Amino acid sequence: NGISFIQVAESYLQETTDVMQRIRELSVQSANGIYSAEDRMYIQVEVSQLVAEIDRIASHAQFNGMNMLTGRFARETGENAVAASMWFHIGANMDQRTRAYIGTMTAAALGVRDVGDESILNIDDPEKANRAIGTLDEAIKKINKQRADLGAYQNRLEYTVIGVNVAAEN
Repeated sequence: NGISFIQVAESYLQETTDVMQRIRELSVQSANGIYSAEDRMYIQVEVSQLVAEIDRIASHAQFNGMNMLTGRFARETGENAVAASMWFHIGANMDQRTRAYIGTMTAAALGVRDVGDESILNIDDPEKANRAIGTLDEAIKKINKQRADLGAYQNRLEYTVIGVNVAAEN
């Protein structure tokens, strides 16, 4: 059902948030002047693996065989763009439905992998690491906004269930 769909998406987004928080911690470490170039190289190796994990989560986040975080249910921006969404039928009659949007949550969409050359977020010197912190903060905001939207969709569906149950009693 719709509530389960949203709960599954939320759990995958929680995983993505955890990974992004770890990348941010590593960026803060790398921005610190006490680390050597070799230390930063080791930190960069971990960041590379974590960025790959973000893409793994996005590509494996599925409900009923449908990918959830790769843009299938994203709201497109731009002129004449068709918006994809997940429709939930919430009543017994025609057109009693609502839709939910789930944005693309791949590493590229979150800004930690370059779309053009597939390069990943670079924190191998303090200045790059400092800029990466801003990039990561924006990515985490994007994830948090999506999670808030999912919470709102879930609340709406739960209240709809209550309303349908009341109608069934009458």
